[in-house]
Amino acid sequence: MSDFRKMAEMALREAAKKTIKEEKAKLLNESIVYPEGMTERMSPKLEQDLVDRKHSLGKHPIFPDDDEATFEQKILGKRFSEVTKRYKRAFDLDTIDNTKLLNEMIPLINESVELELKHRKKLEKLAEQMIREEYNMDKDVVEIHCELVDKVNMEGTKKNPKPMAIESTFKNHDEIVLANEEVYKRRFINAMIQGAAKKTNHMFHLVDEELTELDPRLPNKYAKMMSAADYMYYVIPDMEEGIKGGVVRVQFPTAANPKAIIYAQAIVFPVLIHELVKGVMELISGHGLPKQKRIGEYVINKADFLAAEPWDMRLGPAIWEQFASMIEPDDFDLKHHIYTELVKLPVREFNVKMREIMAGTKEGKKIINGIIKDVKEGLAEDEFNEAIDEISGGNDNSDIQSFDFDELMGGESGSDFNDDSDGYDFEDLF
Repeated sequence: MSDFRKMAEMALREAAKKTIKEEKAKLLNESIVYPEGMTERMSPKLEQDLVDRKHSLGKHPIFPDDDEATFEQKILGKRFSEVTKRYKRAFDLDTIDNTKLLNEMIPLINESVELELKHRKKLEKLAEQMIREEYNMDKDVVEIHCELVDKVNMEGTKKNPKPMAIESTFKNHDEIVLANEEVYKRRFINAMIQGAAKKTNHMFHLVDEELTELDPRLPNKYAKMMSAADYMYYVIPDMEEGIKGGVVRVQFPTAANPKAIIYAQAIVFPVLIHELVKGVMELISGHGLPKQKRIGEYVINKADFLAAEPWDMRLGPAIWEQFASMIEPDDFDLKHHIYTELVKLPVREFNVKMREIMAGTKEGKKIINGIIKDVKEGLAEDEFNEAIDEISGGNDNSDIQSFDFDELMGGESGSDFNDDSDGYDFEDLF
């Protein structure tokens, strides 16, 4: 934690100096969309990286074309405004002094950990309950192990620091092109996973009453801590060197164990929720991976790397917000079903449809509504089948729900994978 503090303090001091670089940043600000009247600014380095598209998604084929500012500049300006307002509200401020940020953040973490110590088991149970309710997720389908700890255990997390170049033999050039398109798709999905999780950082407000009963100080501590954590990502460039506040590992269903399993650890309750959401989203997003093992290995090694995560955390919430904004309030509880149907799409169809959704076009709205219609019909059919099963008395094992791996991934049981029929070993991939 001390190394991170030194690094962060140095970054904040640099961001606060009136240097030539900052004068250059003023010119850059003309192309970055900040709300009128807001004086707070992102780190000049991040602004430059954004202009140069030196971020985790680069010049992604899904990003819509814009005239003056890029899609990323526009959505990140909106996101930065959102986290800035939340920070000001939590700390009751008119303006934010970046140099004080670390002095506020570190004590908040320590104080929250101290307050939680005697309530950890109750908070762990509460976190699991919240996630199961949010995703309507039964214990028969997904097993959850979550815990609050003094220090997270990073063993078993296999992400590489940077993209890995692995030896892979392709059938032809078209397959190489398609594999690299799958890498871009996975990168975008990773940002959406982080975005969905980041947007739940303040989900603890849903259980304010339960938290207040445990300790009245907890909701206020969490509000300050998480708003400061969100803001830090936009004023400190090198967040990959930061405090490891949480971790999640996912085990996909196998023939031996038909349940998916999520293992999550965090040092504080709101981060535990964040990690659990990442775990669930990772399970859902498994539908978006190529079916062939060798292509899947290629995609994972090229797309999943630690250096991308800070930018995924910055861009992801804005991307997820744009996706969610296309869903009518009455259908919002279907957002995870809609997301699943989208990631299932072949990569080129995924790119085209997601571009319309990101652009907020009428066509994008039509795509979302079409998926909603199909999802509702599918859910109605499931309910009908369950009702028929109940009427007929079901079967001797009606209380046991299971599924095979192919069904989870959107394929058909026993389907032919040609020369790649061995499928995935997800424990190796993740």
